[in-house]
Amino acid sequence: MSKRSNSLKVRLFALAALWNGLALGFSWVALSLLFERHTERQVTAELIRQGEALVAGMSMDAAGKPVLSQALYDPRFTRPASGLYWYVSSEKGNLGSRSLWDGAWPSLTQAPSQTWESLTTKGPFEPAMLRVARTIRPDAKGPELLVEVGQDHAVITQARQDFAQELALFLLLLWSVLTLASVVQVTQGLQPLAALRARLTGLKADSKARLVSGEHPQEVGPLIQAINALADARSDDMARARDRARDLAHALKTPLTALKMQVGDLGDAKSQTALQESLSVLNIAVQAELARAQWAPDARGTCLLRPVIERLVRVVGRTPAGSSKRFEIEVGEDCLVPLTEDSAFEVLGALLDNATRHASHLIKVRARVEGGGLKVSVEDDGPGLSQDQSRLALERGVRLDEAIGTQGLGLAITRDLIAASGGTLILETSELGGLAVRLGWTRVPA
Repeated sequence: MSKRSNSLKVRLFALAALWNGLALGFSWVALSLLFERHTERQVTAELIRQGEALVAGMSMDAAGKPVLSQALYDPRFTRPASGLYWYVSSEKGNLGSRSLWDGAWPSLTQAPSQTWESLTTKGPFEPAMLRVARTIRPDAKGPELLVEVGQDHAVITQARQDFAQELALFLLLLWSVLTLASVVQVTQGLQPLAALRARLTGLKADSKARLVSGEHPQEVGPLIQAINALADARSDDMARARDRARDLAHALKTPLTALKMQVGDLGDAKSQTALQESLSVLNIAVQAELARAQWAPDARGTCLLRPVIERLVRVVGRTPAGSSKRFEIEVGEDCLVPLTEDSAFEVLGALLDNATRHASHLIKVRARVEGGGLKVSVEDDGPGLSQDQSRLALERGVRLDEAIGTQGLGLAITRDLIAASGGTLILETSELGGLAVRLGWTRVPA
């Protein structure tokens, strides 16, 4: 059994087709019945005219029997079992049309009046016959005569069937037109929802943006209010979460610094080294969480890349690990990166710090426009990542800082900030032999 469709458009199409079909089906039945009744009235009127002509030509002989002095004009009265009959009965005798032949004329179950009455009974040769009857008195002092004219009801039934068949073809065509009109109506009616979806995409890109009720139909006003309320609640939750993370990171930062200063008082050099390494890892983790907490999704912007790299190289070059390294910068003076200046310092600072600590002699930073997007890479000639580290780093659901140790902490910060700005981070083996961290954005900032 197929599942019920979740498409609102498909449901509306199906309902429109169903209700159009039901309405036109009911119309087909009703119109067919009305046509049959109309045909019956027309046939009844014609039979009464035939009866009037029969009465005009009727007389009585000396014995009191009915005699037709003038034949009726319709030739069907002379053709046996033609379906059109007349019959006159009296106390002295009966007289019928030649079309009756040897058929038995059915008698009435009730006495007719002196005005024409119509009814449906069994015919002389047919299962159903429409007949009209009335009593007349040709002579004021003579007996009454019962005059009747009847016609096979199959003529009316056949007319109704022919009409119903032609009507069905017309209504089928009308159903197709109405269903197509419903498709157009539903498509046009749901068009504002497409505009609403486009605005929701903008809302995703900018957490401060909100939907405006006046720009959309009033029927979706409650939905817009609910979406705005949800966006406000989400923004508040994110702000509170960043504040809590920032407070926690700041609360841990000072005790960690104090612990590192107190390590020097330990007598055992091996214990000092082990404790210093543990505290360094913990300190880097706290710095990473502090960087994530300080970066807000709605803090979007652009900045020139080369000045940021040059300032970072000057700072890193003064460190013990960076003083012996050579830096090559292949970045254009007007190259823009889709990050705020603070975020750019955070991202590239972490990458340059990692590269400086693991490079042997050379660190190279490049930026180029490729395929309509921006590519930035930081490469070193160090040991790079092992196959196991590369596999773990690229596994879905594995954090970089958990997969590749202290080097992964800076990469984890970078990955989060790059992903939040709409970019990607890829780890590869550099042409220099070490690690190549490649950043990419699909659009070049304007």
